[in-house]
Amino acid sequence: MSEKKVAILGGGPAGSALALNLVRLGVDPDDLVILDKARFPRPKLCGGALTWRGTEALRALIGEPEGGAKTVGLSFRSALGDMDVFERGGQWLYDRGLLDHRLLLAAQEAGVEVREGCGVTELTPASEGWRVVTESGAETFPWVAGADGACGISRRASELPGGITGRLVEAVFEPIGETPDPSLLHFDFDPLLDGIPGYAWIFPYPKPDGADGYWKLGIMDGRGRVPGKALRAWTMRFAERHGFRLVDDKLAGWPERYYDAGTRGHRPGLVLVGEAFGIDALLGEGIAPALYHARYVAERLKGALDAGTDRIRGFERGFLATLEGRNLWFQARLADRIYGDKGLRWMKTLFGLPRLTQLAKAGGDAYGRLSRRIPSLIGSYLLHVATHGLPDNAPPPPARALVAPRDSSAGPTAP
Repeated sequence: MSEKKVAILGGGPAGSALALNLVRLGVDPDDLVILDKARFPRPKLCGGALTWRGTEALRALIGEPEGGAKTVGLSFRSALGDMDVFERGGQWLYDRGLLDHRLLLAAQEAGVEVREGCGVTELTPASEGWRVVTESGAETFPWVAGADGACGISRRASELPGGITGRLVEAVFEPIGETPDPSLLHFDFDPLLDGIPGYAWIFPYPKPDGADGYWKLGIMDGRGRVPGKALRAWTMRFAERHGFRLVDDKLAGWPERYYDAGTRGHRPGLVLVGEAFGIDALLGEGIAPALYHARYVAERLKGALDAGTDRIRGFERGFLATLEGRNLWFQARLADRIYGDKGLRWMKTLFGLPRLTQLAKAGGDAYGRLSRRIPSLIGSYLLHVATHGLPDNAPPPPARALVAPRDSSAGPTAP
């Protein structure tokens, strides 16, 4: 039996945030250890954007890290409509390799042991916890927190039901003509018109070497149905259409696991954290949900450690009762509709919904935090359908022109 009480598998945002929150709740840092197969800083595929609620959570943990960039809003567009979203504050962008390293250093500075280059090869339940096997040997821990991502050993060993696993590809590009508005994160839902249940993105990219003028372009298949080769080809056409040239050697891909109401994240002695549990199913936002979920898990795990038990009663129900849980549930419901068989109908509905447009422009809400607006949104939807009828599910005419990104200099309007 290890002297440590909790082994955290994974040194990304979820694992580091869990460790930091546990220490702040009074857990002895000597009782914790973070294991990761990588050595930090390590490359990490990700768009790298934190919406406003993500910046809130990150600031509460470590302040505002250096080396990033900022935007003032999000631009959603397709041939079916467009909408700019202004949150209560701006968005932050980072190279994920640097951001993850900064969070991990904060956990180390808090006294938590970090074992880099320590990949877990086996994870099995034992009589007094979970047996963790690495190249260095085997240890049994009373608790294991799986924070090792969508397809890590924690998720597989847990044998717990999880949400859909999506597929994404991205690369770094440079413009060869006029660039989109760099003060916005650009989301393009035209992949839906080509049978891809997801969206493409164009984000400013703060390169680790400090160079300016680079962008990340990529595509998300929110149902994991489309082969990677087809996603890469679509993204290259998308980049060419928007006047971008590939800088990286290739478009690289990775999986994401999305939260769903049926997701389970606990069995005796084991909890799943962050993407191992599930992230935002609509846009694949992972950093903010991981940070908030880590906070919830830390509170529940601290209670179990204090009680000397290997069980957390109502783990999933308790998360659904939190603001983050309710919002992830709402995002999953939206994703089911937009990425389902009637996706074009739902996109037309959302782009044409007056209440949603009003909230987007007002600057008083935040992406991923609309669950409390459900009653007013349903009312607006019913009135809109009664007045204009239910939109059809047909695509627009084939010769569709790209909508140029709009100027965001006006900022949010009054509600």
